[in-house]
Amino acid sequence: MPASVEIVNLFLVEFQFNNNKTDFNENQLLKNNMIFIKKIFVINSGGKLLKDQQGTIFRPEQDYYEFAGILLVIGCLQFLLAVNLAETLFPGYSIYGNTLSDLGGTIPAVEPSAIIFNLSIILLGILFLTAVYLIVKSGGCRFFSSGLAISAICIICVGLFPEYTLNTHLTFSWATFIFISLTVLSSYRLGLNVPMIIISIITGLIALITFLIVVIGGSNNIITPYLGGGGTERIIVYPVVLYILALGGYLSSRGKDWVKIRS
Repeated sequence: MPASVEIVNLFLVEFQFNNNKTDFNENQLLKNNMIFIKKIFVINSGGKLLKDQQGTIFRPEQDYYEFAGILLVIGCLQFLLAVNLAETLFPGYSIYGNTLSDLGGTIPAVEPSAIIFNLSIILLGILFLTAVYLIVKSGGCRFFSSGLAISAICIICVGLFPEYTLNTHLTFSWATFIFISLTVLSSYRLGLNVPMIIISIITGLIALITFLIVVIGGSNNIITPYLGGGGTERIIVYPVVLYILALGGYLSSRGKDWVKIRS
């Protein structure tokens, strides 16, 4: 039977069924309509997941976004708290003159700030990687997931190779700044609402443009003289961390809803 004929028949059966039921409340009707819509999706896709020309798919039976979102929230929160604690325990630390990497990479190491910062940033990368696995398992966007996975690996390496490793640490730091900014900008492909998309564009561009200004301008860039090395780095790091924190809350609130994913 052609899909169009089957859909028409399904509409007639559903209409007849609802008319014969007088004891339906709104919740029951909404639940039935959702099941009905799902049947249409299956018919249209020949029994497979529906996928339109933009690469949108629905996987309501494999929804791990809630857990992925919780991991993103935990990762960002513990990082922000650890940074604050490490700064507090670091004698003479200045958010104007000292970068975040100074917390874990000075020689000699300032303890317990160094261990707190390095462990926190390694944990952040691990939680991000775990969240990526859950997002991909739910049918999530491959471009976004790849960017977040690369960022997570670089973040872990930033913790494993502190600032005193010089070029190694600098390479992973720069890679993190680039990929995490691009990841934030690509998060719209997770089917976000308009406000979240606008926030992702703003935070992603702030981080990426600031980083490019520093790289291209070097020590003579237009930002560092006003904000210092520490303040400039925080303009790159904090917007994306806060956005991913918000994204985690957004994903965790979806629960078992049908999620629109762009692959």
